[in-house]
Amino acid sequence: MRKSTARRISAAAAAAVGLLAGPAAIPAAAQEDEPLDYVAFGDSYTAGIGAGIPRLSLLYPIDPADPTPCYQASPGYVDVLDALDDIDLAVNAACAGWTAADVPFQVAIAADAGHLNSETDLVTVTAGANDVNFINALLACLTRSEAECRTAVDAAEAVATTVVPAALTTAYEAIEAEAENATIAALGYPHLFASEFAGGALVENIGIFNAGTDTLNKVIRNAAKSSGAVYVEVTDDFAGHGIGSSEPWINFNPADPTFGSNFHPTAEGYAKGYAAAVVEEVEIDELAH
Repeated sequence: MRKSTARRISAAAAAAVGLLAGPAAIPAAAQEDEPLDYVAFGDSYTAGIGAGIPRLSLLYPIDPADPTPCYQASPGYVDVLDALDDIDLAVNAACAGWTAADVPFQVAIAADAGHLNSETDLVTVTAGANDVNFINALLACLTRSEAECRTAVDAAEAVATTVVPAALTTAYEAIEAEAENATIAALGYPHLFASEFAGGALVENIGIFNAGTDTLNKVIRNAAKSSGAVYVEVTDDFAGHGIGSSEPWINFNPADPTFGSNFHPTAEGYAKGYAAAVVEEVEIDELAH
C-alpha cells in the first residue's frame, strides 16, 4: 500500500468517526492536506546519475529481445522532492540514456503497475538531450577545434528543432492520457561549463556548447507551453556552479572524460539546482494546498 493511500484511508476513517460524534468533534486542525502523488520520467537527470552509485531499476523487466538496462542513482532531485512533506513519490520511472521518444514506454510501464493514474498530482520529466546525441557534441567541443565543435553542435541543434518537439509533445500527451489531473513539469538542462573551465583555453567551444543547450531548452520550453505543461528553467539556478567554477555542481573527471557520472549534477546540484527550481517554479506549496 502506498503512503498516500494509507493516508486517504486514515483520513476517511477519522472523518467517519467525526460525523458520528457530531460537528463539534471535528477540530479545524484535523483538516490536513494530503501530499501530492508524484511520478517521475525521463533520462539520467531524473534518474539521478551523478548523485551516487548507479543501480538497476527494478521497475523494468529484463526483455531478452531488448535487454536495455535501466540505471538510476540517489539522492537525485526526485529523492529530494520525495523527502518534502508535501510530496509522496509513487515511482521514479526514469532511466539513464533514454530519450524523449522512450518516455511513452516509461509511462505505459508506470500506468500498468498502478503508479500513474487519475490520482497522480505531479509529474516531472527531463528529456531531449539523448535524442540529439549530446555526448557527440560534448566530446567534440572538449577535444577538437572550434570549427569541429560548431559543426557538431549545429547537427545537434538541427535534430533538436526538427525531431525533438514532436517526441516531447507525444511524451507529454502520453502522461496526460493516463494522469489527466496531474501538473506536468518539463525540466530544462543547466549550462555544464563555467567560463573558467580549462583556464579559458576552450572558452569559444564552451560558449558554443552552452548556446546549444539554450537551443534545446527553448525547444523544451515551447513544447511544454503548447502541451499545457510547466517549464522549469534551471540555468539560472546552476549559474556560477558549472564545471571549472570554484563550487561546481556538475561532476567531471578530467582523467576520464567518458566516465559515466561526468556531466551530471552532483547531489548538491540536484538538491539546490533542480529540486529547488521545481519547488519554486511549479509552486509546490500552492499546488499542495
